[in-house]
Amino acid sequence: MVGFNATALHADTVRVAFGSCADADQPDHPIWNALYQAQPDALLMIGDNVYADSPDFRSSPSREGLETEYAKLGATPAFQRLRDVVPIYATWDDHDYGLNDGGKEFSLKDVSQQVFFDFWRVPSDRPERQTPGIYAERWLSKAGLRIQVLLLDTRYFRSALTVDPPDGRCPVRNYGTSLADEATILGRAQWQWLKERLGEPADVRVIASSVQVVSDEHCWERWGVFPKERARLFRMIARSGARNVFLVSGDRHLGEISKLPGDGDFGLDYPLYDITSSPLSARSGFGKGEVNGYRVGHDNVRVSNFGVIEIDTVKKQALLSLRDRTGETLVHTSVFLR
Repeated sequence: MVGFNATALHADTVRVAFGSCADADQPDHPIWNALYQAQPDALLMIGDNVYADSPDFRSSPSREGLETEYAKLGATPAFQRLRDVVPIYATWDDHDYGLNDGGKEFSLKDVSQQVFFDFWRVPSDRPERQTPGIYAERWLSKAGLRIQVLLLDTRYFRSALTVDPPDGRCPVRNYGTSLADEATILGRAQWQWLKERLGEPADVRVIASSVQVVSDEHCWERWGVFPKERARLFRMIARSGARNVFLVSGDRHLGEISKLPGDGDFGLDYPLYDITSSPLSARSGFGKGEVNGYRVGHDNVRVSNFGVIEIDTVKKQALLSLRDRTGETLVHTSVFLR
């Protein structure tokens, strides 16, 4: 990996780009060039990076079916160009996991795990290669900052969803809340790992979840369908004393920035932002009129987009933004580092 020409980047700026929902059958989608032109220091692929769960795969799931879809992404010239110069850190969502809205019940999850590791070139001696699931920690150091990236696995251990009957508000799919004490998203081992990772010294932390964490008023998958897990995450961040924590998420085929106030019930003394970027190149246009009381701005983004967290180390400020297929900024907000 050669990296971008250092003279082309502002020495005092760190850029972390991210996105989700990539359609490998659209290899020439301009979003890849826009990502390249943004010259990020790292790219987070946060789920639905391929769509493996085709009708044929659902009827006969196999390693070969997963590998075929990853091979399409790997053969995309614009993706290859990015991969040659940008460190890419990934987690999965349901479609690259292999089961739509799936959790721990997926019979091929261990095979899917190995295919994931192989495609994303995870070295054989990495800790995540030795344990169930794909959750992982990465580090980015630049301009005097140590940035911790925590890639959560919201699939491998997740309990079954509660499905409520469709109604006027949720006519297509209606996921209700799961309140049982044993209901989980991350599972015991991953929760312990996260607690330990949050205790490590870092200037900035980016926590990647494939599904939305803060937004909690829609009918689809989200941390809010497991309200005890959502509250546990917020309280764990608060109790850890970790500062400058940013959440990034995908899945929704829409983009938005959500802000959890720092004066709520979770012990946080600063606002927590969840920047949702979706889709990169898959279908867009969803979510018109969707309510999100946590949203920054009056509307969501319903075109192809990617997210950027840009940290100015001189101003000690983070610019959170969503950009379109040409690289133009669609929505943004600024946050002073603490």
